[in-house]
Amino acid sequence: MSKLFKRLFGLLFVVIVGLTLISCGNSQEDPEKDPENDVVDCEKNPEHEDCKDDVDPNPGDGEDQKPEASIKDNYPCISIAEALQKAQEAGEAGTAEKFYVYGTIKKVSNATYGEMTITDGTNDLYIYGVYSKDESTRYDAMADKPVAGDEVVLYGMLKTYKGNPEMDRGYLQEFKHAKVEVDDAEYKAVTIKEAREAQVGQKLQITGVVAQITYAFGMNPNGFYVVDNTGSIYVYGSDATAAVAEGNKVTIAGEKTYYVLEKEQSNAQKFGYKGSCQLQNAKVVSNDKGNNAYDKSWIEETTVKAILETPVSENITNKIYKVTAYVKKAPGNGFVNYYINDLDGETGTYVYTACNGDDFSWLDEFDGKICTVYVTAINAKATATSCFFRFLPIEVKNENFDFDTKDAANYALEYHAVGQFLNVYEADPAFEVLTSVSNELIGIKDVKLTYSSNNPDVAYFEEVDGKVIFHTKNTGKAVITINAENADSKASVTLEISVNAPQSFDALNVIGAINTADDTEVTVRGIVASSLVNQSGFYLIDETGTIAVVVNDASVLSTLTPGDEVVVKGIKDHKIKEDYTGKGQINIYNAEILVNYYGNHEYSTKTFITGKTIEELYKFDVNDDHSTEVYVVEAKIILVETAYFTSIKISGVQDESLQMTLYSSSANQYSFLKQYAGQTVTLELAMCNWNSKNYYAGCVISVTKDGVKTVNTLNFND
Repeated sequence: MSKLFKRLFGLLFVVIVGLTLISCGNSQEDPEKDPENDVVDCEKNPEHEDCKDDVDPNPGDGEDQKPEASIKDNYPCISIAEALQKAQEAGEAGTAEKFYVYGTIKKVSNATYGEMTITDGTNDLYIYGVYSKDESTRYDAMADKPVAGDEVVLYGMLKTYKGNPEMDRGYLQEFKHAKVEVDDAEYKAVTIKEAREAQVGQKLQITGVVAQITYAFGMNPNGFYVVDNTGSIYVYGSDATAAVAEGNKVTIAGEKTYYVLEKEQSNAQKFGYKGSCQLQNAKVVSNDKGNNAYDKSWIEETTVKAILETPVSENITNKIYKVTAYVKKAPGNGFVNYYINDLDGETGTYVYTACNGDDFSWLDEFDGKICTVYVTAINAKATATSCFFRFLPIEVKNENFDFDTKDAANYALEYHAVGQFLNVYEADPAFEVLTSVSNELIGIKDVKLTYSSNNPDVAYFEEVDGKVIFHTKNTGKAVITINAENADSKASVTLEISVNAPQSFDALNVIGAINTADDTEVTVRGIVASSLVNQSGFYLIDETGTIAVVVNDASVLSTLTPGDEVVVKGIKDHKIKEDYTGKGQINIYNAEILVNYYGNHEYSTKTFITGKTIEELYKFDVNDDHSTEVYVVEAKIILVETAYFTSIKISGVQDESLQMTLYSSSANQYSFLKQYAGQTVTLELAMCNWNSKNYYAGCVISVTKDGVKTVNTLNFND
């Protein structure tokens, strides 16, 4: 019998007995006999027999406990299933009223607008965008915002778009962060320095301050930098990024990795590049929501030049450095590039962006200024011919840099003089050396350079028509001394060089290489004629033919000059896509320079073909092999420049409607032709088909106008 029933029965009994006594005229009261004394107070006597049925035999069992209140209980929410039905019924016009809908965020697909999908575990509802409850703040501007895994109540109109149900704009009424549970036995707490050195796949927990956020296409936050007093590291993941802001002190649990873009992995391995040092699969364990300064005590002060000269095999990605650098903005068509260059204004690299530069518009105020820059190499781009770091600025300060002119001589030596020389020569380079250095950017003018050799039989300097020419002579070693001096400074440096006897190679001529079977290693001798375009390499020419050479390391191009006589070794092949039926592009790839005999030679034009028109070249069949042919033709230069792209083509002299493509990624690669736009010129034009197209494109070896011939030196200039 339940406690309540007993009490009701007892009270009823008392009333009946009382009425009976009254009716019988018995007015005596006997407390010992009062039936009300049979009603037990179970709160005071829980062990009484009458109270035992009321004691929960399984205290703490959730079935009988009051459930934790849910945020959906605070609103008249409809279910997601009901929301989907109302959206379908309303169609694209939408519902006349707004509805409260509760769910758990499944994913945030656009962290700018708050585009997300919520779920109840069975049904999903797409939310076009999220704003604050008072409708004033968009998702990305919210100081605290819900992320994947969090509970939300949204209020908005329901509709369909192209037949798919959605909430058009959800106003965030309330949300509850999901509690992040991290097993300390699974995630090891470490410093960031230790995290950088950890093994791939190790699960780690770090604590530090968010120093910078990165963005993917569409300005969607996709990662951030965390800094403690030992180092910095990059944390990748849009969900984790949505839960943090710059200045927050956070604890992050994640998995150590080195990331390389899949299509670059084989090239990266060739150069010893392991990838971008970072944490992935990240979870935000805690966040103080504060605005803290990140620790800079550990940051090394260096130069842009020194960072770029660091081998890509070293683990420096996402490590912050402090440099003094020249910030340069370079607008393009539909995009903006930003460069972080050294004090010479040239040595540097571009800022890595996935948003056409929009994510770095904050650099505009520093354009053209020398600033203090906290910078990191976020990754390295690996191609078949090179692997080089790409920068990401963490912080920039304009501190009104003023170059100390007492350092002018050292600057001239380090940035201009020393880099002219190689360590080893096998032939006389006979090149002109610099005799004066000026730099308007930092206020240096006329730093004089002089040279001497301790062994003129090995290396010497000759003055010819006011120019100083460097020569090598006999084999051996020599020490070159370079002196730099101006009114404010004086410095010198010494370099040891070796001159070796030229090696002898059993080298093919160019036509021999062309006729060699594909996928065969060849050694070829010829003249460096002109640059390839959109490829790292050059055209090698002799009296027997022309062949494209793609170098293994793009940096070797800086050691070459058109007119050099070289011996190259590489793999002769046709560059061709799978299942392509055309001939493709004959080339020597993975080439290395075995020896440079220099010499400033004119390349032979003996095999160049004349008498053809652009119209005839345009009709060439890709099933016929023309990729080693060079034609001398009359053509008009057609330059197209729009807000979003540039292109350059050539047309026949009489008919501009028929236009032939010049192989390039933009007209900027043919900047030397821009001055001839709309004019008729004479071209030495190589046929090429690098991308397995159904047509041949052209590559300009040289342009001649009014008797003046200009050779394409694109890659050598770079």
